[in-house]
Amino acid sequence: MKKDISTIILVILGIIAFIFILPWIAFWLAYFGGWITKILIGKQLVNGFALIGITLPIEKIPLLAGTLGWIGGFFKAINTNYKYNKD
Repeated sequence: MKKDISTIILVILGIIAFIFILPWIAFWLAYFGGWITKILIGKQLVNGFALIGITLPIEKIPLLAGTLGWIGGFFKAINTNYKYNKD
């Protein structure tokens, strides 16, 4: 009986981690990548956006990258249909 309750608690904690913690981690990793991008190629990126009609201040690149990373985290494809053959 205790094993069943602990399994249920672990499943609930896993769901909470999946819903709340993983998107937070995805945002900050993408934000860090945007910060690196701002340092290395920020001016070129802003000029490229300006060519296609998007005005973006160079200071907003990390926030844009973090937001896109957070949104993109919801569209990851995971293959759960594994077939294992022992040939």
